[in-house]
Amino acid sequence: MPGQEVPAGLHIQIDMATGQRQARLMPAEAGDVDNANAVELNAGAGQEVLVVNHAYTDRLQELIERVLDAGTKPVDRSVEDLLDEQLDELKELVYDPHQAERLLRTPGAVAALLQLSNPMPTLQAWAASTQRLSSIIIGTTVQNNPELQAMAYRLGAIPSLLHALRDERDAKTAGKHVFALSALTRGHSLALEQFINLGGFRILSELNPLASVVYKGEIEASKLDLRIVRFVEDMLNPEFNPRVAATSASMISQFAGVWCSTLAARLVDSLEDVVDDDQQTSLAYERRLAYLRSLRVLQQAHRDMCILPASFKRWKENELSRINHSDAEYRQVLENIEA
Repeated sequence: MPGQEVPAGLHIQIDMATGQRQARLMPAEAGDVDNANAVELNAGAGQEVLVVNHAYTDRLQELIERVLDAGTKPVDRSVEDLLDEQLDELKELVYDPHQAERLLRTPGAVAALLQLSNPMPTLQAWAASTQRLSSIIIGTTVQNNPELQAMAYRLGAIPSLLHALRDERDAKTAGKHVFALSALTRGHSLALEQFINLGGFRILSELNPLASVVYKGEIEASKLDLRIVRFVEDMLNPEFNPRVAATSASMISQFAGVWCSTLAARLVDSLEDVVDDDQQTSLAYERRLAYLRSLRVLQQAHRDMCILPASFKRWKENELSRINHSDAEYRQVLENIEA
């Protein structure tokens, strides 16, 4: 219920569809009757009282030790499935900020996760699923937590993830690296400045998943493209990063101009209608809406830099004449763009 106090030790998760917090008891170990979670009735108050055990903190330590072991040894294909199960369990535990902090404060844990998500060139890589889960854990651990963002930043997460993103050839895995980078830099000025200084904007702009022959699969490439567009929009929006240094602010402003031209060019040249596949047609419109909304944000935040080419004006006029009036949302967003 809104405003209700959440007892300590519960698993907290955000429903991204509704924005609501969800809390649930962590499952006890199978057969562990003494430590099982329980609900008792307080007869005097007529209310239920949650009795929550903290045995899962011991499980967290076991999982961290497994990560440390896997991240510091050569790839062992015989344990990949088990490792993925353990990483998936760890991902759930670090939704709790106390457990996330414990993970980050464990010496070598972040380095091990980064090694699992971004192997050194001389080493064999773990499976793509392992790399994805490792980046998800890093992003989940620091998301919306400035203190934990700062810890991961100091431990070198951004350079490693940028390296992983630049060299990644699987669109789904690249999307998880983008998620982790977004969680690290959103609202954290030092992390954003490091991202900029290491060429993060250039790396993102050069990916262009829909035009690349590197990524296989239209659907996953489209999802990666949307992640990149929304990530860049957040970074270029002063509302989310108001305290960057003057040099970084200037670089952000300059890139805003470049990104406006990039999005406009992709709308004009790259996003073709798909008429034989409902899912791809839906994704095409979703991409266009994401591009147009980003352009609108950039026009408002960087008006002097976000100058659209004449070809975009012609495309906008043709698009408005092409779409039917049932596409009310798309039409409204398109009409709001100053061309």
